[in-house]
Amino acid sequence: MKKLFGLFKLMRPLNLFQGAIAVLVTTTFFPQMPAWWQILIGIGIVSCYSGAGNALNDFCDYQIDCINRPNRPLPAGLVKRSTALYFAIILFIVGSLLAIPVGSLGLFLIMALALVLLTTYSLIFKRLPFLGNFVVAAILGMAFIFSATLFGDWRIGLPPAFLAFGFNLIREIVKDMQDVQGDEAVGARTLPIKCGLKTARSFVVGAIIILIIGTIIPYWTGIYGKYYLWAVLIAVNIPLLYAAVSIYHDYSSQNCGRLARLLKGDVFFGLLAIYLGRF
Repeated sequence: MKKLFGLFKLMRPLNLFQGAIAVLVTTTFFPQMPAWWQILIGIGIVSCYSGAGNALNDFCDYQIDCINRPNRPLPAGLVKRSTALYFAIILFIVGSLLAIPVGSLGLFLIMALALVLLTTYSLIFKRLPFLGNFVVAAILGMAFIFSATLFGDWRIGLPPAFLAFGFNLIREIVKDMQDVQGDEAVGARTLPIKCGLKTARSFVVGAIIILIIGTIIPYWTGIYGKYYLWAVLIAVNIPLLYAAVSIYHDYSSQNCGRLARLLKGDVFFGLLAIYLGRF
């Protein structure tokens, strides 16, 4: 039971929940609701790929997590490193097999790209300045494009994919600012290590301003309605502004960790705003 709990925790349930909501939100923008079996398969594929990516990331980041996040399953001894690697491979295989009944060429191409990015991120890109942040943000944004492709029109997934990309890019850099001590210990070359915390802080503040402007564009262009506008202004942009002001005055590891958790929770309000955009 302890090992099963460790494997479940290794997948990061909150991330899986966010991925499932992204699939469900995407369905609401189609004139006709996709079949439930398609929706369940979509959730299954996103969950398997996301869980596999998280397990592989923890396998590769074992030394870093021993310093930065000792309560994660591998440093805590809940799961062996080799088990995490095998678990990631199994999840990738299961997710790929689930796509066979519903797959199209476009869908398989997106999944192949996601597979490449998920594996190369953990093995290569994570330790490179900015590029690793870009890759993981792209992976998270692809959940909307994947879902829209699965349900028949990839273009519907573009607006939320861009918003998710910007939001997660900011959060990933804030996490790197939090993790400087552990990343330095293993020779990682993240943006805060390569360019300094002040430069990373300035990038985060600038990116937040750009993202806030970007969140208004779907309303200006008529893609989403007025309920989206009110939800994004109140529930998304106010926390983003707070994060920008807070990190400008305090970019310590403790505050960056707190803001990273705030941004992770704010993702749900972003998903809610996107859902309300259909009205």
